[in-house]
Amino acid sequence: MKISLIGPTNIDNLSKATGRSVAEIETLAAEIGRELAIGGHELTTMYNYGGMLKVAGDAYRKAGGKLRMLYTRNDFDWETVPYLSNLAFADIQLETKDWHELLWTLITKTDVVLCVGLSSGVFTEMGYMNWNFQEKKGAKALVGIKELIRGGEFPIELTLQMRDFARVVPFSELKTESLKNIVHKVK
Repeated sequence: MKISLIGPTNIDNLSKATGRSVAEIETLAAEIGRELAIGGHELTTMYNYGGMLKVAGDAYRKAGGKLRMLYTRNDFDWETVPYLSNLAFADIQLETKDWHELLWTLITKTDVVLCVGLSSGVFTEMGYMNWNFQEKKGAKALVGIKELIRGGEFPIELTLQMRDFARVVPFSELKTESLKNIVHKVK
């Protein structure tokens, strides 16, 4: 299954928002990465490869997964140079024409978008998902990890719009059930 990973690059802020220690968050992120590799999933991240993306992605690679990374060299909208060195962590590099295509590709050319915490950047990615949800294209589900989401639920503004398409599950469910089963439960 194709999985796109979204999550905060600032783990300290995620710690403050969730009340979990940085060590606990990093341990969980690494376990998620390993589980995705063991499950044989294809993992895609963006080249702003830091925080949760890096911890989960590095564990995924260490467990034998081949990490796909989206990037652009087009700095018309936002900077690119600070992130280009992160391509060294990718097994497969996929260039997009600009940041907008990068975000669109991340949430459209996938089966599941896996959310490992909320941040303003993650909300942007979820905003792109809303349009795909309305037009019935792109990912089949947005799945959040409960332990990494403040209050254990996606914001109501998101779930009112996307309903069961946007699900939050405990890590134990990701570990014990296949993502295919989790996605199948989406109405």
